[in-house]
Amino acid sequence: MLDLQAHVRAEIEAAGLIGRRVLVAVSGGPDSVALFHVLASLAGEERLGLHLCHVDHGWRPEASEDETAICTNLARGAGVGWSVIHLPVPKTPSEAQARTARFAALRRVAESVGAEAIALGHQADDQAETVLMQLVRGTAHAGGMAGWRPPLWRPLLSVPRRELARYCEERGIAFASDPSNLSPAFARNRVRLEVLPLLRRENPRAAEAIGRFAALRREEDDWLEAQAAALLHALPRLPHGLDLRPLRTHPVPLQRRVLRQALAEMGAALDADGLMALQQALQAGARSAAAADLRLEHGMLYRPSPPPPWSSLPPGGQLFWGGLRFGAGPPPGGTLSADVGQGHLVVRARRPGDRMRLPGGTRKLQDILVDAKVPRSLRDALPVVCLEGRPVWLPGHVRAADAGVGRTVWVGSAEVVAQLWSVLE
Repeated sequence: MLDLQAHVRAEIEAAGLIGRRVLVAVSGGPDSVALFHVLASLAGEERLGLHLCHVDHGWRPEASEDETAICTNLARGAGVGWSVIHLPVPKTPSEAQARTARFAALRRVAESVGAEAIALGHQADDQAETVLMQLVRGTAHAGGMAGWRPPLWRPLLSVPRRELARYCEERGIAFASDPSNLSPAFARNRVRLEVLPLLRRENPRAAEAIGRFAALRREEDDWLEAQAAALLHALPRLPHGLDLRPLRTHPVPLQRRVLRQALAEMGAALDADGLMALQQALQAGARSAAAADLRLEHGMLYRPSPPPPWSSLPPGGQLFWGGLRFGAGPPPGGTLSADVGQGHLVVRARRPGDRMRLPGGTRKLQDILVDAKVPRSLRDALPVVCLEGRPVWLPGHVRAADAGVGRTVWVGSAEVVAQLWSVLE
């Protein structure tokens, strides 16, 4: 039988939680009850400050009182503080919504009691179920749950569910049984009740084997994620997107990770199939509707309509337009500049009817962009500097003949502007 105390002691030390304050989430079930009992037994030795928190989702009013009593009795017996949170009962029970609401409540309580970690009772069978569900749903990752990702701490991820129930039974520790765990209405229950038993016929320790796979995968993922983050940071930034062309020289698995991180940075996400399709489009130089309002074209990931639509440039002031910084006055190093006259300056995207006076005569801004071979979908990604409402400078490309003199307007960095136009070549 597993020495649960020794196991949790090692996890405390590995997470650097000796002498720290820990919020323990206790549902009343055997997993979290066993975790709290072990942590309470180690609190003096490890100088832990414990606080128990029970979150009642309100799904089963008939069991709520008993589960709450189990949790408060545990806290009283250990001589620690406790909190009981009753969440509003949802019209339609949802595992995902319940998890989000529970974690939000736990974080609020942890902050209020000064806890640096939130201990959760997820164990090896939970981890196996999570990995299998990730694989079936087509996620680009199947590393399961993290053991320690502050403030969430899961010290039991390698401990089988049966060991935790046995721990409670042998010590006469009361715990609750949740009949909803037997309902096939929830996806996790179907994996638990139908899929894992089939896998255990092939390997009685299938859950532990899946957990080991998840732990190794997560270690490798963490390393690769760090490599991808460094590569993403080094990519040229455009006013409203990223130049992804440098990714093409890197290994495909790294490309996909950078793409996923880039999408997340821009508030979007794709499943594994979508991510593979996006990477293939990037490699082939093809167009793709990446996700939501994002587009991939000419190796640039961008939003077709850049916010904000316009911004005033005050005398001697500065403004940000997408990833570019504009200013009026002596230009700093690493910027592009142009002479313009006095008057109200605005930076914005092109508008229908915009015209610019060039040495050969007045031309529509649209025709200038067409001649420059700027694709229609990318034309709104280009900043236009306007003086008293008329376009006078297309940074990196052309300045109007009637822009005037007497004042310098600049944009930085020059590298970003140059990179934007290089995408269009």
